[in-house]
Amino acid sequence: MKHAFIMDPIDGIKPWKDTTYFLMKACADRGHEICYLDQRDLHTRHHQLFGCVKWLQIHNDKENPYSIIHSEKIAISGVDAVWIRTDPPFDRRYFYTTLLLELLPEFVHVINCPEGIRNYNEKLSALKFPDLTPHTLVTSNLDEIDDFARQYGRVTIKPIDGFGGKGIMFFEAGDSIDHLKLHIQGNHRWMIVQEYLPEAAEGDKRILLLDGEPLGAILRVHADGEELNNMDAGGSAHASKLTTMDLEICGVLKEPLKAEGIFFAGIDIIGDKLIEINVTSPTGLQEMSRFDGIDYHHQIIRELESKTRG
Repeated sequence: MKHAFIMDPIDGIKPWKDTTYFLMKACADRGHEICYLDQRDLHTRHHQLFGCVKWLQIHNDKENPYSIIHSEKIAISGVDAVWIRTDPPFDRRYFYTTLLLELLPEFVHVINCPEGIRNYNEKLSALKFPDLTPHTLVTSNLDEIDDFARQYGRVTIKPIDGFGGKGIMFFEAGDSIDHLKLHIQGNHRWMIVQEYLPEAAEGDKRILLLDGEPLGAILRVHADGEELNNMDAGGSAHASKLTTMDLEICGVLKEPLKAEGIFFAGIDIIGDKLIEINVTSPTGLQEMSRFDGIDYHHQIIRELESKTRG
């Protein structure tokens, strides 16, 4: 198989933790060809999609994780799988990238489905399953946030376009709302406001799903003196097991995710509540593989191989 990975600049990867690199390594281990490109490297001529790609050799060396074999312009329809692995935020460029990728013929597997990525905003999509989520308010109005906090005591506030823990705040009933004005940007920026879950102090669980089925989980725990569990915000990963409630949540999500063409996803759970559904570039695969002693990256590529042969 030939794989094209659309991702952030490859010279910035962290091979000891990067999920995209881990997937590339599984492809290489299994004899597949791998190329890399940035969103800006895509272009069309009429209805045909092209990309300026760099073909890679992947090394089992964290100090020298890859080398570039050669660069060329190719028709993207000539590869078997396209991986959309650019990190959020899902901005205008990301949106147009998904539209361009829909020009590809059906025999090219795009992971994840461009329409599915558009439909499943990573902060809002959990609200499609209201019975699974904490009480949530989405607003750009400071008075509504204040009223919501008075109802639930303490709330978590995060920007609708945030990622990696950036912009997350905590607010308690009776606090001055003045310090929120900058974040709301004059009632122009929507924020997600959720009742605070005390279980967050014990960490939040990332579950990775393959074609709707749970692969496994890790627990992300905040650093000493901090509240955010996100690894980009200083949190650390720990081994974790799937609970009965975790499996129930995964069971509810399975068919809706498959219907949207979401092949590889990561969901975040605090306590027994669904917080987010990550469909752009879910992470945690390397840590989960190490903790469980299972080559999950090979399992993902093997599943894709079976779909291609079919």
